[in-house]
Amino acid sequence: MAFNENRVINNYAEALMEVSGKQTAKVLSELQVIELVFERNKELAQTLDDVSVSSQQQEAFIGILGKGCSTTTKNFLETLADNRHFSLLEEIVENLDQRVSASNNHSLVIAKTAIPITAEQSKRLSKIAQKKFGYQHVEVKNVVDPNVIAGVILTAGSKTIDGSIKNKLVQLNNHIKQAVGKEQ
Repeated sequence: MAFNENRVINNYAEALMEVSGKQTAKVLSELQVIELVFERNKELAQTLDDVSVSSQQQEAFIGILGKGCSTTTKNFLETLADNRHFSLLEEIVENLDQRVSASNNHSLVIAKTAIPITAEQSKRLSKIAQKKFGYQHVEVKNVVDPNVIAGVILTAGSKTIDGSIKNKLVQLNNHIKQAVGKEQ
């Protein structure tokens, strides 16, 4: 994900948090339901972001999608439509969820591993994340990524602990290059 895209996602989540105030949990819940619609229809976000889709078509869709939702959620959907940013919805909702959790001293920690982790490993990682990230309550979500090779990469919001073998090999390689460079 590009740096600018991350900034846009952060800006949306921050603005949602600020605008929704005491209704943030409700807005988050509504957006999580809407996110499921996009998750089940992968091409939907791309279609809505396409400039060939007219504003009237977008408004009609938002009317259906936002039916029964709060004004804040409807306004947010309209903003996404105006800026053609529906493709960022999943990341924005995840970012908002992390912000809400953090404000409650609770965090979702993503544990990237090469293979699925067991319940016991998840429990141990939860305790490690509590200490390292400073949260009282941690929920660990395992994401399997074969590129990790071995070990684990823990991410909570913008904080990351990279305990992967791949990262350790990169660090070792850099250390060797520095040591060899100093000898010449």
